Amino acid sequence: MDEDAPRITLVTEYFYPEEASTAQLLTSLATGLQGDFDVSVLTGRPNYHPGDETESVPTREQHKGVSIERLPATRLDKDTLPFRVVNWITFTLLVFWRLIRTRDSDDVVLVLSNPPLLPLAAWAAKRLCGISYGYLIYDMYPDFPVALGMISEESIVARWWERVMRMIYRDADQIVVLGDSMKRRLTSKMDDDPVFSPNKVEVIPNWEDGDFIEPMPKPKNSFAQKEGLTDSFVLLYSGNIGRFHELRTAIDAIGLLEERGRDDIEFVIIGEGARKADHQRYVEQRGIRNVRFLPFQPMERLPETLTACNASLVGIIPEVEGMCVSSKLYSALAAGRPILAVVGEEDEVARAVREHDCGAYVRPGDAKAAAETLAEWADNSTLSEELGEHARTSFESHYTRSHAVDAYRHLFNQMHNRS
Repeated sequence: MDEDAPRITLVTEYFYPEEASTAQLLTSLATGLQGDFDVSVLTGRPNYHPGDETESVPTREQHKGVSIERLPATRLDKDTLPFRVVNWITFTLLVFWRLIRTRDSDDVVLVLSNPPLLPLAAWAAKRLCGISYGYLIYDMYPDFPVALGMISEESIVARWWERVMRMIYRDADQIVVLGDSMKRRLTSKMDDDPVFSPNKVEVIPNWEDGDFIEPMPKPKNSFAQKEGLTDSFVLLYSGNIGRFHELRTAIDAIGLLEERGRDDIEFVIIGEGARKADHQRYVEQRGIRNVRFLPFQPMERLPETLTACNASLVGIIPEVEGMCVSSKLYSALAAGRPILAVVGEEDEVARAVREHDCGAYVRPGDAKAAAETLAEWADNSTLSEELGEHARTSFESHYTRSHAVDAYRHLFNQMHNRS
C-alpha cells in the first residue's frame, strides 16, 4: 500500500463475513477501492457467520487489503424493537468514539443510513475534529417508518428525527442516493434550507455481481427442474417478504388468469419475512392454486433460483416512492429476465424499465393490467426473450460493480481534494 494513498473509512453495521446484501455490497466496494485508497472499515460483530455460529470473528483483521475493526456493540434480539434501538445506540456511540479518537481532518468517512442513528456519529465527529463525511442513503428516515405507519408524522419522535436529519444533510460533504427519485425527494425536502447545496447529491446506483448472476436457459436450470417449473410460464419473486414489498397485485393477477383458464402461468415466491404468512393466508382463502411459496434459499443457489423463471417481479408499495430503490432491480437485470415493475409511477424501477425497454410497468393494485402483461409474455416467447436480453444489456451498461467503483473513486477523490 502506498503510504501516501488517501485514507477513507467506511462505516457500516454489516460487513464481511456477513451474507446480508448490505454487507456484500460494502465488502465489494471496499475491496474494489483498495489500492487507490487506504481503506478501513468500522463495523459491528457479525450476527451470523457462514461457518459455525459459535466461531469467534477477530476484532481486527485484514480482508483483501482492507483493514476491518469490529466494535463490541450490543447484539440483543433485533426482532424486538426496544432491543434493536439499544443496538443502534451502542453501535453509534462506539463509532463516534472511534472516529474522534483515530481519525483526523485528512480522513474521509462514508457512513450508511442504516442503522438510522448512525450518521449522527459522523456529523458529531465532523463538528468536533473536522473530518469530511459522505452520507450513503439506502433508506430515508424518518420518511420510511412514517410511510409504513410505524410512527406518526406529527409525533415528537418524527419531528425530532426530521430536525436531526436536516442537520446531517446540511453538513455532509457529499450525499449519495441510489436513484433520481431519491434525489428529487431529498432536494425538495431541503429546498427551504439556504445552506444546503443540491449539487452535493450524487446518484450512484447499487450493483450486482454479473459473473455470479448470469442468464441461464430455464430448461437447463436444475432448480427449475427440481421444483417442476420448466413447463409453465413462471413469474418469480425472490427475497425478503416485508411490509413494503408489493406482492398482492401479482397474486391477484394469477387469480384472474386462473379464472380465464390460464393454468400455464404461475407465480413463485421464494423467501421469508414479516408478510409471508399474510400472503399465504390470502392465497389460501381465495383458493388461488398457481401461487407457490418456497423457503429461503442459500446464497450459493442464487444463480439458479433467479433464473428459474420467465419473468421477475419487482414490487414496492407506492407510499415509499423516492425513499429507497429495490435491490431486486439489479439482480433481475443481471439474470436477463423481463421485469414486471409494480411500483409508483416515478419509482426508479419504473424509470429503468421504461428507459431500457426491459419489461412493463403496472400500477400497484392494477391486477388486470398485470394479468394481461403476463399473458402476453407467455403467449409471445420472442417478445419476453427480447425484453430479457434488453435487461442484461442494460445491466452490463449501467449496473456492474466496475461502474459503481469508478463512481465512488471519483467521489472520494473530489472529497479529498476539498479536504
